[in-house]
Amino acid sequence: MLNKLFLKLNFGEKLRKNLFVILLVSFGGAIIYGLPYFRYDYYDAYLEAYNLNNTQMGVFGSIFGIFGMVSYLFGGYVADRISVRKLLVYSLLGTGLGGFVHLLPLSFYSLVALYAFWGFSSLFAFWPACVKAVRMLSDSDGQGKAFGIFEGGRGVAAALAASVAVILFKVGVKTLGVYVGMRYIIVFYSVLTIASGVLVHFNMKDEIINSGEKISIADIKNVIKLPAVWIIAIVTFCNYVFTLSLYYFVPYATSLLGMTVTSAAILAAVKRYISPVSNVGGGVLGDKMGTSNLLFFSFIAMAVGVAGIMFLPLNGSMIVIGAFVFLYILNYLFYQVNFSLSWAMMEEGAIPDKYSGTAVGLISTIGYLPDIFISLMAGKILDSYPGVNGYRYFFMILIGVLLVGAVFVKVWKAHLDKNKIEEPQLTGVNSYE
Repeated sequence: MLNKLFLKLNFGEKLRKNLFVILLVSFGGAIIYGLPYFRYDYYDAYLEAYNLNNTQMGVFGSIFGIFGMVSYLFGGYVADRISVRKLLVYSLLGTGLGGFVHLLPLSFYSLVALYAFWGFSSLFAFWPACVKAVRMLSDSDGQGKAFGIFEGGRGVAAALAASVAVILFKVGVKTLGVYVGMRYIIVFYSVLTIASGVLVHFNMKDEIINSGEKISIADIKNVIKLPAVWIIAIVTFCNYVFTLSLYYFVPYATSLLGMTVTSAAILAAVKRYISPVSNVGGGVLGDKMGTSNLLFFSFIAMAVGVAGIMFLPLNGSMIVIGAFVFLYILNYLFYQVNFSLSWAMMEEGAIPDKYSGTAVGLISTIGYLPDIFISLMAGKILDSYPGVNGYRYFFMILIGVLLVGAVFVKVWKAHLDKNKIEEPQLTGVNSYE
């Protein structure tokens, strides 16, 4: 029955055969970021529990991003030379163990060190290894579907985990307060991350992923020379700015629109349930109408959505909160479409399989640079301009970045047309080998 459904959806042979492994990688790719990022879903509660201000919260994001940037730079190369399975397992186990360290009575500077460690453990070669695994486990003409499933699976896993986290947080708060609620969440994500590493260890076969040619130092020059890599990096950069900015919509709703902290946390969990629809649906649409066309539309839609949120009246009415929830979910839907399609651009741009890890590492180094400055910038703006003005200044910057993303999608389209890249089955540096 499932095979009939897969055939109807035009799933290729490799995708059908390796679907379980892709979903397993997807699960790990979601859970590993629970620990470094859960503070955003519980922003105000995290500030209270650890006696922090907005700027200090921003420092965590910046230090995480700095170590992540350095990790990406070298991690991509490592992912093309070392067992993908081992990279995934070590990353998951290390990140989970870091969660148990968070349970200790840590100072602000100790927390900074922990986020630096997470920047290495969860970003070094983990993300390049994930992307390479999905590419190698799926068919060349169905990358949109494969990455849609990958991101959709991440969304489901993240949603389920976030839902459980909300319950644990509420139980902790009712018993002994916000601090205990935070600790319950930390224990939960730590155990789940370590369990994910164990599952990957016993279910992934090295030979499936690492059957291709090993990349050499000289080959890195070929990756750097690919215009497609740099354009994808900029598009990823713009989309990732929105990724990090999403976390500030929740405190905006709680501090200015009248939404309760618990309701905001529930919204943060619920939004993830639309990921499978937007990721898989976006992947299917991207394969049919073209990745670049759908990406352009999504960037414009997100810019309009942010503008709508920015100008909502601050009267705390249920109508306003309802409008916020609608626009927030709509923005999240298009963001998820973009997130999966940005990696499918590698196939559309005919980047060779053997360069996947290195290309992803370079793309991620540039594309995820916002990790370094967005949270710190947002914290400084919100502390310098308290109330609605701070948020509006930040949202205006976000709209500008989204419009830049739309422009570079047009640049991407022009690049494809100029080089007449239509099919992935080409030869040389700009093809699959």
